[in-house]
Amino acid sequence: MATNATYRVIQWATGGIGQISIRHLADNPAFALVGAYVTSDEKDGKDLGELADIAPLGARATRDADALLTLDADCVNYAPLYADVDEMCRILRSGKNLVTPVGFCYPKVLDPSVVARLEAACQDGGTSLHGTGIHPGFTGDLLALTYARLASRIDQIVVQEVADLRNHPSPKMNFEGLGFGRDPDDAKADPSPLITTMDRIFFESISLLADGLGIEVERFDTDFDVAVALRDLKVRSGEIPKGGVAGMRFEWQAWSGGKPVIVFRSFWKMDDDVDPDWGYDKSKYALIFHGLPSFKVNFEPTDPGPNGDIGYWGRMWTAMAAVNAIPSVCAAAPGIRTHLDLAPVRPLGLFRP
Repeated sequence: MATNATYRVIQWATGGIGQISIRHLADNPAFALVGAYVTSDEKDGKDLGELADIAPLGARATRDADALLTLDADCVNYAPLYADVDEMCRILRSGKNLVTPVGFCYPKVLDPSVVARLEAACQDGGTSLHGTGIHPGFTGDLLALTYARLASRIDQIVVQEVADLRNHPSPKMNFEGLGFGRDPDDAKADPSPLITTMDRIFFESISLLADGLGIEVERFDTDFDVAVALRDLKVRSGEIPKGGVAGMRFEWQAWSGGKPVIVFRSFWKMDDDVDPDWGYDKSKYALIFHGLPSFKVNFEPTDPGPNGDIGYWGRMWTAMAAVNAIPSVCAAAPGIRTHLDLAPVRPLGLFRP
């Protein structure tokens, strides 16, 4: 893989993750940002720099997907809130590789017809598809596999995430997608649409880790619970009334030998003071290995983020896991390429004196 290449990239969707990606693609000399796809009239035709709150870049956003896919580009960074398989196939068939932080980190466990369509699109376009992100896509799969090399025996792996969303800018994600602010009983009885999407994505990630470690999974369990606000809250993306959902706990388990051997836990919050208190702490990720030896790996931000938004770093990690994989995905053979298929990613252009 050439290390001095410039990869021409199209940004697909310009929400929080897309805007972070634009800023990086504009600043990193390994990439050239050639266009972006948007869905709103408000963003159509705007310079990408304006959308990302930086200086003009000379490339404009468009709602015309046909025109965008005729551009000369190596890869599409696909970051909508919800994935559209038809859209993804169209991109891949156009001759453009695709990286995405919205799942597809281990598509083999999805509906076989979906996998067949994506693989066929890759072969038709001579392109590769790679799904990644911070969790799923890195912490519970790639990072866990890497640290597993240090063990002599593994009895259980626990992957834990704490995400602070109070300064997350998207009402569409937080309120419409996840259901923050809802009545807690209604939220558990009829989960919001992103909860179902997360089940799919985390099922992929936990399956990738199990297959990577050669674990024969007997069954998978999931659990979802909510915590409520103890006072009226005003967060960046909206308002949550006292008694409304202000915290969420997700747990996914893979069982083998009659016990849970892989456990993924995610705690998402809009405030530090919620009921019940599950022991929320600041934004961080942890891997806990039980076995020989037992050990813990933890990483977290070391500064509070722009305007005190510590959750910003989690969004940046999500974006960078995909963008920094672009050179490796472009160099890969056509097809669906997971962490088990790709050579170690070599991030380019990160050191910029």
